Amino acid sequence: MEKNMIPPELEAMLNEIKTPVIFATGNIYPHATPMNWLWLRNEGLFWFNPAGGTKKLVNMKRNRRVCFATFDGMKKDGRGFIVWGEITRFEEGLIGLIKNLLIKIRMLLEKSEINFFTSKIYRFWRVYAKHPDIYYSTLPWVAAFVRVKPRKIKFWLEDQTEKEIVF
Repeated sequence: MEKNMIPPELEAMLNEIKTPVIFATGNIYPHATPMNWLWLRNEGLFWFNPAGGTKKLVNMKRNRRVCFATFDGMKKDGRGFIVWGEITRFEEGLIGLIKNLLIKIRMLLEKSEINFFTSKIYRFWRVYAKHPDIYYSTLPWVAAFVRVKPRKIKFWLEDQTEKEIVF
């Protein structure tokens, strides 16, 4: 299937659902956490923005095969999707931020509850980065910017109809 041949019902989900959980493993144990993300329709890739120094980041560096999933509103019987894919590009730090800034802004505008153009996001970054129980930073210049090419997507519609596409 071509990169832009996503069925319309799945395309709608990718645009509407905000937070998937990514499963990444560097050994036999998977690690699952919520992610900042965006579907890059023109590239046929998913874009993720994990915080620097996290276990999921370490796992993604060790193993480029990832899986992520979500249900709308995290409801058990809601519509949702699960994607199996492979990391095609991995960038970190300030240069990575500069190269991905337009995508980061778009992700914050489309997927985030925190508006990028208010001081809320800067206060969030400053407070979160100083928290004593946090061993990593969500500051954007410390984060990573990851592109994932989907290999297979299984998705469920509101009526629980299951569909699958393979790339």
